[in-house]
Amino acid sequence: MVDRDYQIGMMKTAESILDAAEGRTLESIEQDLAGLGFAEIGADPAAVAMEQREQELYLEIDLDPDGRVHGYVLIPFDEKAQKQERFRW
Repeated sequence: MVDRDYQIGMMKTAESILDAAEGRTLESIEQDLAGLGFAEIGADPAAVAMEQREQELYLEIDLDPDGRVHGYVLIPFDEKAQKQERFRW
């Protein structure tokens, strides 16, 4: 079971890294996130997906055509699972 307070703290730390990402290379940002335990699980020219499994966090970084950070989504695994559930009538 994840300590919710620690999970929220980890999210705030990751968000501060991402919010300060302007002008930095993706590799530099990934190194900072890796220091927090995030690991890349997938990538393409438009996005990078990462997870922090100990704190059950999913991160998707959206990239602009020049490879700079355009936006991001950082959510707990349980919220990601809810978003992936099929809507039933």
